[in-house]
Amino acid sequence: MILDIVLAVILVFCGFIIYRQDQTIKKQIDYIDETEIKLLNNQKNVSEAYDKLKAADQKGGFESDDETGVVFTMIKNIIADLEKEINE
Repeated sequence: MILDIVLAVILVFCGFIIYRQDQTIKKQIDYIDETEIKLLNNQKNVSEAYDKLKAADQKGGFESDDETGVVFTMIKNIIADLEKEINE
């Protein structure tokens, strides 16, 4: 009789632990999915920004200008670095 009660309590406790772990895992999976979607959106935005930057300077006028060229090159390098980091 006492053994049955102890086993029932252990069984209920294990069930509770499994339920809590299941809820925690579901929350973690949702968080991972949200993070993945954000990263994919960021990758898309970086690629679009890089393409727009290239399109804006089709003739190379920005790159060849002294002051504008330095800023343009810095922006171009930052976007290229972000693109490499996202793709890794």
